[in-house]
Amino acid sequence: MKQFYKQKKVTFIIGILAGVIYGLAARYIFESNIATVSFLFLVPIGLGAVPFLFINREQIQSYKKLLFIPWLSIPLLFGLMILFKIEDFLCFFVLAIPFILLGTLIAFLVVFLDEVIKRNKRNKLFGLALLPFLVLPLEKSLEPNSRNYNVNSEIIIEATATTIWDNIVAVNIIKDTEYNPGILNTFGLPRPVKATVTKKELGGIRTGYFDDGLQFTEIITKYNLNREIAFSIKVNPASCQNKIFQKHVLEGDYFRFENAVYKLTPMPDGKVKLSLSSEYNLTSNVNFYGEFWANIMIQDFQDRLLNVIQKRCEKKP
Repeated sequence: MKQFYKQKKVTFIIGILAGVIYGLAARYIFESNIATVSFLFLVPIGLGAVPFLFINREQIQSYKKLLFIPWLSIPLLFGLMILFKIEDFLCFFVLAIPFILLGTLIAFLVVFLDEVIKRNKRNKLFGLALLPFLVLPLEKSLEPNSRNYNVNSEIIIEATATTIWDNIVAVNIIKDTEYNPGILNTFGLPRPVKATVTKKELGGIRTGYFDDGLQFTEIITKYNLNREIAFSIKVNPASCQNKIFQKHVLEGDYFRFENAVYKLTPMPDGKVKLSLSSEYNLTSNVNFYGEFWANIMIQDFQDRLLNVIQKRCEKKP
């Protein structure tokens, strides 16, 4: 009995390490294909299956806690990728949901449906591990879906339209005491620092600066004084640091900012509703998941920026 439990512990560790090695290999192979069904949803399935290639039926039946192998192997996998700068905390934040949920699902099926899948079980598990690598070529042969999305934020400000306008066309340096960072900023989402403009009219070039050195070049495409300003948005390639999140999102082919629009709407009580709307494009086979996270991040950015503008405009002299 003692030997059995010792063997069980060894295979448990081997299973975890095998899952980590599988995950690292998959991440390397899918380097330029992160925004795919194969990586986001099939690799986690393979990651959940691999550890059970090293564990026999007797061990599964006697040790139901094997269900939680993905809860150990996945954090260890991402911990190593963060340590060696393959991924960063923000990437883990985004990838954690499908990896943990699907990895756990496969472990659940293996543990609790052991009697059902016992015939040729090893071959089935091996097939699940190979699935993302077999599907990727097929997925790459398909034309990815390209679609524009819009995120809107608004706030009511007790100030004149002129005061608000002066605070949005160009934005003075945002001090740490003015900005209320959120959990996404803690994980690495850059926060705005300032915005400059060459001329306050159509064709003027507005430059948005962020705390990690990132810069957006924005050309004014609509300019209705004290009412509405719109500008196209492009990432300044020279400002992109060698940061993982920037590399995945801003320098990839599947996410692109299109434009942003500020609108000022007078309210009956003398206040002004300020809205900020950003349009972006996604081109991938996982737009539904990309939209989910892009909306969260852009909404968070816009809401916090509008709060800064509100405080500045309502600040008493």
